[in-house]
Amino acid sequence: MQIVKVSEPHHWHCFFEFPRRLYFRDPLWTPLPLSAEQQLFNPQTNPVLRHVNYECFLALDKGSPVGRIAAITDDLLPDQRIGLFGCFETVNNSEVVEQLLKAVAHHLKSKGKQQMQGPVTMNTSQQVGLLVEGFHLPPQAQMPYNPPYYGDLLEQQGCSQLLDLYSYLWDPGQIKALAKLKAIAKRAAKIPGIRFRTINLNDPWGEGKRFAAIYNQTMTNQWGFVPMDQTEAAAFLAGLRGSGDPELLFYCEVKGEAVGVCLMMPDVGPELRAARRFGFAPLLPLPRSRKLRVGVLAVVPEYRRRGVVALLLERALQVILRKGYRQAELSLIMASNKEMNSIINNVVGNSGKKVFRIYQKPIE
Repeated sequence: MQIVKVSEPHHWHCFFEFPRRLYFRDPLWTPLPLSAEQQLFNPQTNPVLRHVNYECFLALDKGSPVGRIAAITDDLLPDQRIGLFGCFETVNNSEVVEQLLKAVAHHLKSKGKQQMQGPVTMNTSQQVGLLVEGFHLPPQAQMPYNPPYYGDLLEQQGCSQLLDLYSYLWDPGQIKALAKLKAIAKRAAKIPGIRFRTINLNDPWGEGKRFAAIYNQTMTNQWGFVPMDQTEAAAFLAGLRGSGDPELLFYCEVKGEAVGVCLMMPDVGPELRAARRFGFAPLLPLPRSRKLRVGVLAVVPEYRRRGVVALLLERALQVILRKGYRQAELSLIMASNKEMNSIINNVVGNSGKKVFRIYQKPIE
């Protein structure tokens, strides 16, 4: 077996094609089109690469790829002793994982790092976590998905659990404590000057400034927090234009200032899985999905205890039911975020849960 740095066109081809070979027989795997995945590695389409650097590696067995990984550094991580690993895919072989992690450790050590954490692709505001529970549930687009053996292989190589993140599945028609939710929301609705406003995706630059301000206030104390600037936020919102339903994206404002945000995206997983089977060739339109993902639901600290979280949830519930959605996924919620987990469990309820894990390993 050989570990090679990905630099030549042939190796980049293998790097992107390897997951397609690995998951060929897995009906739940939900890849983006190849061109969309490649945009993660392009600074013009992924502005986090202005402060993120990466080195990609392939594991080859007699010239055929059997694993891949990326060593990642982020100049804005608050703890500069930490490096990241991502783009992790492998056959079920402990030797492959051992050699991939050694390549990452060697690279990160040369950058002065003392610990690796991951999987993270490309930074902590993008795709994070390894699926460890909920393998039978179809993934939504751009959410982590992997075989069950990945966690075991990482742990065999000395990786240990750093933190878990939850993805809750809930039936909007079966709210556990609807009366309580409405009572709290009613109180919050009396805040002077409070209103909802649909996000204008035709102005990603201006709306990005507002989104970045909320993100940076609400995520400060979370693991791996890296400030999001206006350029990154604008690129993120611009990427939502294809969601097809602007009513699912809205701010909560007080006297014109955004204090909360809710971003919901229809589940395009069935379309991607169908397109995958036909090589992403144009298909006839499929029936509209009745599932969606609540990807962001955030309120600035000043308004959290004034019931604005409940007000956002109530508004989201109204939109979901009016649009005919039958299942919503709330993700990703850090296990350490006790306030949000309590609200979801005690007020909204859930009909299932996926668990994603971040691992850590010292670099020796």
